[in-house]
Amino acid sequence: MIYFVRLHPLKSILGPWFPAFSSFWMRWQRWQGKLSFTADNLLAKYGHIVRIAPNMVLINDSEALAQVFNRRDLDTAPTAIRALKAGGHDWTVTYPQHEKARERRNLVMTATTTKNLRYWQPIFESNIAEIINDLAASKGKKSEDIVHHLRINTLLNSQAVMGGSHIKLDPATFPKTVGKYNVLVVWRLCLPEWTFKWLNYSPFPNAGYRVRSSDLLFYLGRDLCQQAAAANPEHHDEAPTVYDLFTKTNEKTGGITWTQGEISAEMAGQVLAATETTSSALALIFYELAKNQPLMEELYREIRHMDGYTNIESLKLLDTCTKEEGLRFRPPVAFTGSRLSPKGGINVLGYYIPEGTVMTIQSLSLSRQRPGLFPNYDVYDPKRWLEEARLDERRKMTAPFGVGSRRCPGGNMAICQMRLLIAATIREFNVLLAPETTLASMEPFEANGIRSRYDECYLIFKPCGGSEIRELGL
Repeated sequence: MIYFVRLHPLKSILGPWFPAFSSFWMRWQRWQGKLSFTADNLLAKYGHIVRIAPNMVLINDSEALAQVFNRRDLDTAPTAIRALKAGGHDWTVTYPQHEKARERRNLVMTATTTKNLRYWQPIFESNIAEIINDLAASKGKKSEDIVHHLRINTLLNSQAVMGGSHIKLDPATFPKTVGKYNVLVVWRLCLPEWTFKWLNYSPFPNAGYRVRSSDLLFYLGRDLCQQAAAANPEHHDEAPTVYDLFTKTNEKTGGITWTQGEISAEMAGQVLAATETTSSALALIFYELAKNQPLMEELYREIRHMDGYTNIESLKLLDTCTKEEGLRFRPPVAFTGSRLSPKGGINVLGYYIPEGTVMTIQSLSLSRQRPGLFPNYDVYDPKRWLEEARLDERRKMTAPFGVGSRRCPGGNMAICQMRLLIAATIREFNVLLAPETTLASMEPFEANGIRSRYDECYLIFKPCGGSEIRELGL
């Protein structure tokens, strides 16, 4: 204890005394689902760099982050990322080595370019029409868990991009499996390894299902690979799929050599990344819109005359509600990246960070710690992005997809889906809060990302014709 607090090379970096010598503080915060917001409070108290574990610092300065995260010679922290393994196998996100992850990330970015997403958009639109029909079935008379609907929809969208238009995965248990897996990630970060072997055979079925959720995701990835491999080559899609690019021979590098387990885990991880962050972000945006009926009415007026989804990228209020404010206010990923200090250490914000120290970032705090740019930072206020003054400065203070050389490669696909889903839903429904949705039930909870306390969000979707505010044209 005396060494870590008084003699350790990180001793000069401010922070509470307990995290300086024990990782239990961070485990406890993760277990409670409060690590991000507690860390944000520490930044407010101690400044733009805080020690949050014996060998970890949280950095919240844009220039310092660029100095660290734009480098391509730094690995990520292995312990945290490997909690995301699928079926016991690594995939892109869980490899600490930059070069190993870079090749796979680049292929995902190639598959999700704007041009390729335009090819897949008709499939997205067809899937979105299904979610609209499902929500309309209740005729605004009962509440719907939008989290459940969004997980299914984003799975149907992502399966095409991952494996092709012929892929037909069974979405029935996917929402439950993903929800359990999110908590499993927390458990992996907080509990010893032997716990999971016991829980897998314990008399507690809910805990057992949670432990097995990693295998269930792996099986989904395996199913996708098998369907993709069995595809008729004469009926190929015009846009490359992630599976095609992963398994294609490269003249320069030879391509990636996969075992069946590795490619199955990779596709499972990619599906998870393409669905869960998007659905959790969208659920919280729908909740905020339902709380603010005048804002939703303005958004409806912007969307209602749109011809299909033509030029959807030009709708300013839609963009501010989704990719700007939606991803700023409650970014779907909590700690959005980490790097290990290189050999010989590094100087950051005037502090020496010794070799092997974990340097991390969270998008949540970039805006919350700048009251000059975001005076009402804890309020969902999309209109702040319509003000031209200091707009570029504000945009530098968000990083929902991470920073630097290992930022999320699927950000383009996420924004595409968010625009389409918000536009389609608001055009058809007035979204209202359900009686069971309260401030307590929607309290932010961190479990493999920021989501609601109970991983659900019940809303009422009343067809536009039944909305009094829209009938009056107000």
